Amino acid sequence: MAVGNTPLSVDDFINNSSVKECMARLSAEFKSRPFIVSDVLDDKGCQYANLVQKGGGVLGIALVGYTYILEEMGIRFIRLAGTSAGAINTALMTVIGRKEEAKSIRVLDEICKLNFFNLVDGHPAARWLIKNFITEQDFTAKVKKWITGILLTLALLFAADFVFLGLQHALPGISVVTKAFFIFTGFFLLLLSILIAYIATLLKRLKNSGYGINPGDYFYDWIKQQLLANGVKTVSDLNAKAEAPIPGLHLRVPNDEGLIGLKGDVTFIASELVTQNKIQFPAMCNLFRREEDIDTLQPAGFIRASMSIPVFFESYFINDIPCKENAIKDEWQKLGEKDPPTTARFVDGGILSNFPINLFYNPRVITPRLPSLGIDLDDTKPDNASKHSESWSIGGYFYRMFNTIRFYYDKDFLIKNAFFKKGIGTIHLPDFNWLNFFLTDADKIKMFVLGAQAATDFLIKFNWNDYKNDRNEMRKQLLKEQTPGMPMPSKILTTT
Repeated sequence: MAVGNTPLSVDDFINNSSVKECMARLSAEFKSRPFIVSDVLDDKGCQYANLVQKGGGVLGIALVGYTYILEEMGIRFIRLAGTSAGAINTALMTVIGRKEEAKSIRVLDEICKLNFFNLVDGHPAARWLIKNFITEQDFTAKVKKWITGILLTLALLFAADFVFLGLQHALPGISVVTKAFFIFTGFFLLLLSILIAYIATLLKRLKNSGYGINPGDYFYDWIKQQLLANGVKTVSDLNAKAEAPIPGLHLRVPNDEGLIGLKGDVTFIASELVTQNKIQFPAMCNLFRREEDIDTLQPAGFIRASMSIPVFFESYFINDIPCKENAIKDEWQKLGEKDPPTTARFVDGGILSNFPINLFYNPRVITPRLPSLGIDLDDTKPDNASKHSESWSIGGYFYRMFNTIRFYYDKDFLIKNAFFKKGIGTIHLPDFNWLNFFLTDADKIKMFVLGAQAATDFLIKFNWNDYKNDRNEMRKQLLKEQTPGMPMPSKILTTT
């Protein structure tokens, strides 16, 4: 582990004893049985899957621990999708190297070089607030303590003023103490007024800055540099990276469709506020630019849009949309928008879809050739996870309310397509705050380890044949419900 001022290195993560133990467990587990997670392989024996990564602020470090184990076990990815923190990891895994190469170590190296607190690039007061409150595991308790302290102090001062004011009629000598308390009360009220006025100024500043505490410029510049360093300057470059062919791709077992449709892509989810739509970048770029002008959009902006946590970061804007162009109007019409906006405003995609595994669903598939894997992040505190709502803290109450909104769409999809759950692994992170941008090195390593352990548990339990069979049964049931009494088709085009 890093000591003193020595910066973290990749070795601090991958050579951690717990991570090595994960690899030892997997080696022992698959010594006596074959390790099969997909029917799609390359000429080096790597197995391919689709991958979706959930959003979760700084908890994204755990995602890298998970993918590290998957890649060490020879798993690679054709299609990638993610939201917020998941979009960041998805972007890096898309642009770094070639598809057949492992990416997590290089992603980890960039994380080691990044000072997370630099991402908090707002007003000094905002940085102080985040460092002293939000970095706490239960910052609501600290806020409550401060508010209680201020109100209690004010109540005691008023009580003392009245008591000493009454006593000075009986004890004239106490008038000096009475004056002192009145002066102190006035001074305290003055400080409180200044604080309220300053908060009002900050709120006005917040409105003027697009309702975001932090501009998000540091992150934008950082992710843009990551893309440029890996040869991605334009949207076309990004698509070329995502769609790059894989040498020697073949099937383990015969499938009627062969390799048809096994083409890579990448998706970042963002929430567009003007028209209230879920936007999938880069696939929906034609909403904002004509096809021939697509490369005037900046791909770093897609990731910046996806991770624009409301209030914490300013919204991301795409301006000068040629909304009078017929091609643009036609694209917006598909979303039911007859009057396209000239400016689009984006916030965190997690508001609408924080775990977009539905992107990999193809109702035409009979027998899948590769799995759709998902990495879930669960930072629910034990007390707030209780079914007994009366035991929740105020933070737990708002946490549940917020999660009900942002998880419902994805949860509804998984309820209707339960077989997808077989490909999802969950990283439990109850001891971490997803907005703690002031993580210690020990915290970063612990999150990485938890991700690695979750991936290990998932791979040991995962059964590719069960996954395929469940997918077949779901498809048969779906057809039966849609066309009762109709025979099953002999062949349906598959793309996954």
